[in-house]
Amino acid sequence: MKKYYKIIIPVFLGIILSSCDDFGDTNLDPGRPGGENVSLVAITPTMQTQTHRNIVASAGRLAGIVTQQFIGFDAQQVAFTQYAIPESSLSDVWEFGLYTGSMRDCADMIERANATGENIHTRGLAKIYMAANLGLTTNCFGDIPYSDAFLGSDNLAPTYDSQEEIYASIQNLLDEAIADFGQTDPEGPLGDLVAATDWIAVAHALKARYYMQLTKRDATASEKALSEVSLAFSSNDDSPIFQFEGTPNGGNPLALFGIQRPNTLIIDPFFDNLMDNDPRKTKFMTPNVDGDQLFFENGNTELFWAQFSSPSPLISYSELKFIEAEALLRTGGDPSVALQDAITANMEFIGIAPADITAYLATVTGTDLETIIIEKYKAMYGAAPIESWNDYRRTGFPALVANPEGANGSNPSGIVPRRFLYPDSERLSNTASYEAAISNQGGHLLDNDIWAFED
Repeated sequence: MKKYYKIIIPVFLGIILSSCDDFGDTNLDPGRPGGENVSLVAITPTMQTQTHRNIVASAGRLAGIVTQQFIGFDAQQVAFTQYAIPESSLSDVWEFGLYTGSMRDCADMIERANATGENIHTRGLAKIYMAANLGLTTNCFGDIPYSDAFLGSDNLAPTYDSQEEIYASIQNLLDEAIADFGQTDPEGPLGDLVAATDWIAVAHALKARYYMQLTKRDATASEKALSEVSLAFSSNDDSPIFQFEGTPNGGNPLALFGIQRPNTLIIDPFFDNLMDNDPRKTKFMTPNVDGDQLFFENGNTELFWAQFSSPSPLISYSELKFIEAEALLRTGGDPSVALQDAITANMEFIGIAPADITAYLATVTGTDLETIIIEKYKAMYGAAPIESWNDYRRTGFPALVANPEGANGSNPSGIVPRRFLYPDSERLSNTASYEAAISNQGGHLLDNDIWAFED
């Protein structure tokens, strides 16, 4: 049996981290299931919950800052806005959210199902979530450990797979998940917390996302994405939506951050101005007495993404339709219907009145790439900020102006960051693999591009 190790945090550091919105005691269940005697179905909710926290917690907020949806107003968030983003910024995400969190759970579920030949659908679900977690991790860092990352005490210094290999692994996992869900599973219910009835359709949607991310690397990426879109789900109601608990202990991390660190992070003026004349603006932000736009205001239930119970799509129907619109444009088709459907899906999801949707759609007359990506950038706010950063690095839209104070030792060119830095724990405890990954990627700076998005 493999032995998995967790870091035991000293008491004084534990006290500090107990107020952390992402990985403190408000987010990690002290009775986290684990061990060979716990059923896979019992592990599923913990794995899903942590995955959806990963999407919208520290990494998501950082992506929102660098793509100018958020701006730091106080404390550490000001430094992040100036691209002073050190190695330690995402250490908790890497260590506790991913590699001893959701991805470890996925790996455990897959391994145990393989060993017993049972829980085929649960294994398929774990593969879908492993793929999504790998996508998030590689989008943030580039090359990452995967192939030998979950061997426990058998390998405490895993090598890094190249980003090209990670994208291939993502597609293989999703293909295997589709095959798993195509089989009969006598074990019955999955025990999952996401109201998606067709996980095969969800896997196809994710395949479309990760094909589309490779438009700079694969000349056939758009055709592949279109093929997958045709097999994916077809409405908001069919989307894989995780519902956070409406409580401080189980709430949406963005709302938790707003409660725990009020006004340290506000809406960036760029995003504020972009949302003028958009009926979603009052659902996304609210002005304070000084005129600054806030993403969170205690007691303001109009702010869709700032409630403890705010949902988290694994991939939304709106994102799927934006992928379709872009893929159609790139392959010579007409993206207009898909674009309008994408905007409509997002507005309906957050509760915009039909008349306001119709009025706004009449103002969206372009079907060029910039229009598609800017509309997608608006729609991904609050739900998938890393996807907006991916689109920016891949297409150059929206046309962001880098922070004039953004040049520093980790970002010497001063450009909008192209990646995040590996956590210092990797530099200190997995040195050889870490250095090989840095060498493979041409450096360890925020302005070093990653394979998927480099020119």
